[in-house]
Amino acid sequence: MEETKKFQTESKQLLNLMINSIYSNKEIFLRELISNASDAIDKYRYNQLLDKDKYPIDDYKIRIEINKDKRSITIIDNGIGMTYEELVNNLGTIAKSGSKEFLEKLKESKEKDEMNIIGQFGVGFYSAFMVAKNIEVNTKSINDAGYIFTSDGVDTYTIKDSGKTDHGSEITLYLKDDTEEEKYSDYLEQYRIENLIKKYSDYIRYPIIMNVKTYKPELDKDGKEIEGKTKEVYEDKVLNSMIPLWKKNKNEVKEE
Repeated sequence: MEETKKFQTESKQLLNLMINSIYSNKEIFLRELISNASDAIDKYRYNQLLDKDKYPIDDYKIRIEINKDKRSITIIDNGIGMTYEELVNNLGTIAKSGSKEFLEKLKESKEKDEMNIIGQFGVGFYSAFMVAKNIEVNTKSINDAGYIFTSDGVDTYTIKDSGKTDHGSEITLYLKDDTEEEKYSDYLEQYRIENLIKKYSDYIRYPIIMNVKTYKPELDKDGKEIEGKTKEVYEDKVLNSMIPLWKKNKNEVKEE
């Protein structure tokens, strides 16, 4: 099964604004996608409380994967996922209950208000089009088969079967080409992702995991460290503290 559908007029207007980068603060796309992933896990856990047999307990987490060759960033969650109908209603119809109001608010907004307006109207997913030329969502709900939603955010989107077997969503952004004004490839750097997580998503209650490059001491045959020698290794790292700002010790919180 593969279907191509057209975005509605208001949705196209909104996407056009996103793609043409009305926002000065493009980096918030990651905050929005991680927030959505966290919400999806919350919904799964809520259903798990109601029906433990249908929704088994899982090791809840959010994973970020970077592929420099493909110029892609993938955000993976094991949350509630989406059915075919939910894909059409949630991704194919942007801010269906308030896109007109969103556009009006946007015209009146000042630069510092842009981030709040995006979150307020539930259009966070579409902020990804500020940095991505194409987005792919591979998702599966326990109540349906797996589907892939693909769009370049211009006129149409495509939904097809994915064969995904586990619940949750994988959102892959294929980044725009670098320009003189904007170096999108910066988002493929480990340090950039780590900084953005600390800046916007440190309080998210689920671990945000990424396979990162690090350096460890080399060991001799007896297992002792060789002074001055290190080796490059990759290992999973939790990037967030999972503690809200207001629950941290006062001496851990900076003025900023």
